[in-house]
Amino acid sequence: MRKLLLGSLTFMSLSAFTTAASAQTLAPEFIPVDSANKMIGSYLGSIDYQNNDSSLQSLVIDATELKRYMDTMSSTNRITKFKIMFAHKLTYINSGHQNHAAAYNRNAFTIVIAGVNENGNYVIFPTSKVFDNSMPCPTSCPSGTASNPLIQ
Repeated sequence: MRKLLLGSLTFMSLSAFTTAASAQTLAPEFIPVDSANKMIGSYLGSIDYQNNDSSLQSLVIDATELKRYMDTMSSTNRITKFKIMFAHKLTYINSGHQNHAAAYNRNAFTIVIAGVNENGNYVIFPTSKVFDNSMPCPTSCPSGTASNPLIQ
């Protein structure tokens, strides 16, 4: 039986995104597409994605809402990083599965994103909220080339 260890990802630096469009060289947070595809392909192979559409392949995040989260914060509490935390969906918890392993189940797994300021403190949206609006793929995959599990 496969198990997914739930926890949180390391802080993600936003500095790479601020000048990436205009810079000739990208920050080290950016990796070549072929390396990304090798990493993604390894994960997809581990879940037998071609024969299994119930396992989570990716999560899609609304860029407009994430940008609004960043832009709403004052300059004194500016988001400099995001902490991306693995979580169970409330529907999964409320159906009697709190603290139950969900492995790769797209109906149970989600991420919660919280902003972090330069002092390492959480930046909470003014209405005491953090970001959870990821859509599971398969089922809510984008169209176009982004519908493919690998980057093309």
